[in-house]
Amino acid sequence: METSDPKAIRRAVWSGSIPCKILLDPGESRVFDASDPYYVIIPRIAYLPFFAERVCSFFRPFVIDPEVAKPESAWFEFESVPMKWHWPVGLLYDLFTGRDPAANNVEEDDEHLLPWTLIVHFRDYPTKYLMRLEGPATCHDSWMNTVKEADHVRNGSAKAVMSLSKAESTKLWDSLQSHDFDQFWSVNDKLVSVQARNIPLRLYIPSAPRVVQQPVPPNLPSQEPQTVGTALRTLLPELFPSQRVAVLARPVVHGVVVAMNTPLLELMREAVYPDGFLHISLAMMS
Repeated sequence: METSDPKAIRRAVWSGSIPCKILLDPGESRVFDASDPYYVIIPRIAYLPFFAERVCSFFRPFVIDPEVAKPESAWFEFESVPMKWHWPVGLLYDLFTGRDPAANNVEEDDEHLLPWTLIVHFRDYPTKYLMRLEGPATCHDSWMNTVKEADHVRNGSAKAVMSLSKAESTKLWDSLQSHDFDQFWSVNDKLVSVQARNIPLRLYIPSAPRVVQQPVPPNLPSQEPQTVGTALRTLLPELFPSQRVAVLARPVVHGVVVAMNTPLLELMREAVYPDGFLHISLAMMS
């Protein structure tokens, strides 16, 4: 990457956000005309449950049965697809809109123009597709389990995470919810700035959607750095016949197309998501 200051990239990643327009499912509204939309700017690295209480408070007066308008009952939909609450919002947007950030032919009527429109429901929770969100502890536990999994991939064990003090673990979660960059990275830097055995990498293919996860070493057998291109060529050769040039799909991280020659270890340290994984979604090229 071009800058030698990883903190600048980390801060830029942290500052990324998505303007959202949230609509109440018409079938759950007691208002004849559509209720007003709720507009909110959500950080890319945040999670939908962080905003569920606000959404509930806004729509409760419009819901047929206000008693069901609770954060643990809320679920969000985009184009008839339930959004996974345990995936970061930026990843959800990149994956399910499928937009190619490098494309310049955006039409004015493009349905994926911002704000990103989501529909909120409070009934008929889709347990077939989503884990039940029992309360704030469920979101925390799910996230912490992913952090431990990433640490295990990175180091061969979750010792680094398990060695954090109670205060540090609490700071990590609280600062993610409050969107405090300095507090979060004062702890998270201990986890990612290590000599990693493997890169915690997840690849997301939009058509399925399909998730590909496999430990990827930071160096090739030749001891040259593993790059985004070499990893993609190994894991998804059908979509990446070349390790140097994107032919059928482009790798997208935090809404930005990543160069194929980017060292994967460097990308992980500077653009990792708060759960410890480097999430790369693929934008199919037309």
